Amino acid sequence: MEDQLESSADSSSIHASGHSNPNPNTPRTDNMARYLNLSDPGNPFQLDNGDNPAVILVTDLLTTDNYITWSRAMRRALRAKNKLGFISGDIPKPIEPMDPLLELWERCNDMVVSWIQNSISSSIKSSVVFVDDARDIWLDLQARFSHQNGPRIFQLKKTLASLNQDTDSIST
Repeated sequence: MEDQLESSADSSSIHASGHSNPNPNTPRTDNMARYLNLSDPGNPFQLDNGDNPAVILVTDLLTTDNYITWSRAMRRALRAKNKLGFISGDIPKPIEPMDPLLELWERCNDMVVSWIQNSISSSIKSSVVFVDDARDIWLDLQARFSHQNGPRIFQLKKTLASLNQDTDSIST
């Protein structure tokens, strides 16, 4: 088992910091042991008893007009659960099929995917239901919804609210 850990440690690309290993040939047996210790609360692969796929992490579901506030709330919730690296790319999927971290990564990634899907409106959820990677979902949602112009939307709503017809006819 120790030989398997050492060979897998050399081939995988995850550091203890959660960042990609710039030198994939660098042994990381210590890091591997840390990641395999699921009782370590700092381990991003550790899941608490309360973590389950049905949990909704944020109160407001993602809609087409609240991406900025939704994404901030989701990042905060995922950071609190030590899972932010799954959407930021800091915890990439292990490449080697025999990497002992692969199953742990897939389990946590599936949990994060469920949390994201539970936190978006049904009309948006249908477009990401077949995406299996949390980071891919995150990047897709970001690309589609982050280009909002909050101040302009506010100004337009304010202008619309202040319009009145007075004595003008509708056709004027």
